[in-house]
Order: sequence, then C-alpha cells, then structure tokens
Amino acid sequence: MKITIIHGTNRKGSTYHITHQIIQSLDKRIQPIITEFFVPQALPQPCVGCFRCIFESESKCPHANYTEVIKQSMVDADLIILTSPVYVYNVSGSMKSFLDHFGYQWMSHRPEKSMFNKLGLSVVTAAGAGLNPTQKTLKTNFNFWGIKQTFGFKHAVMAKSYQEIPSKIQNQINKKSKNLAQSISKAYLYPKKKPELLTRLTFMIMRLGKKGHPEWNEADHTYWLNQNYFEHKPWEIDQTMIG
Repeated sequence: MKITIIHGTNRKGSTYHITHQIIQSLDKRIQPIITEFFVPQALPQPCVGCFRCIFESESKCPHANYTEVIKQSMVDADLIILTSPVYVYNVSGSMKSFLDHFGYQWMSHRPEKSMFNKLGLSVVTAAGAGLNPTQKTLKTNFNFWGIKQTFGFKHAVMAKSYQEIPSKIQNQINKKSKNLAQSISKAYLYPKKKPELLTRLTFMIMRLGKKGHPEWNEADHTYWLNQNYFEHKPWEIDQTMIG
C-alpha cells in the first residue's frame, strides 16, 4: 500500500504519532510505503488567490514547483492521509493553505480520476475542543476531491505533547487506532467498486452544471470533455478511454 501523508504542521506531536500508530496497526498482509509532506516546510508559500489554477491550469500556479510534487505523490497513493492539530477551532493555517492550493481538483472544477479509487483518512487531535469543525474541513475536501471511501480519527489528548497524554486517554487512543486500522485494512484488501453515495451524488450534480454551462469556465469544460466525464463516471473510466 502506497501512503501519502500531508501533515498540517512541521511539529511531530500527538497528531503525527497517532497517525503512525494507525499505520503500524494495519493488517500484516499490508506493506506500507510511506511518503510524508510537512507543511509549511513542503509548501512554504501561501495560496495568493490568483485563480490561475482555476481558470488556466494548475501548472500556472506560482508555487507549482511545490504543488506538483505533492500532487504526483497523491496520484500514486492508495491511501491519502491529511492530519492537523486544532488551531483556533479548525485546521492549521498551513493545512488550509495546502487545501486552497488544491481547490482546482474539486469536483466543481477539474477532479482527478484516480481520486475516485482511493482511500482517505483524516487525523485530528486537540488539547481540548474544536475536533468536529476541523475534521469536517478535511472530510469536505476528501469528498469534493472524489475520494472513494473516507475514514476519520479525532481525539482530545488533554496534553500539550504526545509524551504527556494521560494513560487513560492513551489507552483509548490505542483501542481506537487498532479498530480504525482494521477498517482501513478491510477497505484496501476488499475494495468497494463505487465511491461513497455522497461522492457519487456530488459528481452527478456537478456534471449537470458543467455540461449545461460551458461558458462558466473554459478550462474546466475542456478538461471534462477530455476526461470523458460527460459520458462516463470517473470510477468506471478505463485509462484508455481518456482523450
């Protein structure tokens, strides 16, 4: 299993350690090959809102020398993991900037075909509150990327470092991590043929808009034509069908 992890901080704290704890608990038949990115280190420039990725091409992004490396790793991966500690009741600023850089691959623009056959995992920790809105942000992006099946881990650690997590909470995390790893292993070893219902419905709604209004975004419309998205669903498209 190829795994790409994007960490929303350069720090190797609770979120980092729990992520690796989950990976280590995967089924023994699975051999993880891990590629990790830490933002802002791996993507030091914030999204500047120039819209060049949206209306021209992602290759026109002023930070494409960073984003294209991450994108290729995600395309190659079987499992994409997004992690973030809670900062002011949501994802870290670095994670938000990362997600903004990849807004062009939302289903409302130019969804990447391979995403519809991938697994996604969000890992969120907090000293206290803010877990739900943070995980919702990550899951929303997974859904709009077209990820086939998503999983989530969230837990309040009640500590400022992984080493200081109380033993009772650590036991809860250990049990939760093992159970989640079993679910991910099952999804990888015995994959579903179709993405989750929400993902499929979102794609169909976006297709209606794109097909009926090519003037909204010429780059998007041309992409959908070339990918055969107007005639076929991306999770059913063979690579040889792409123009």
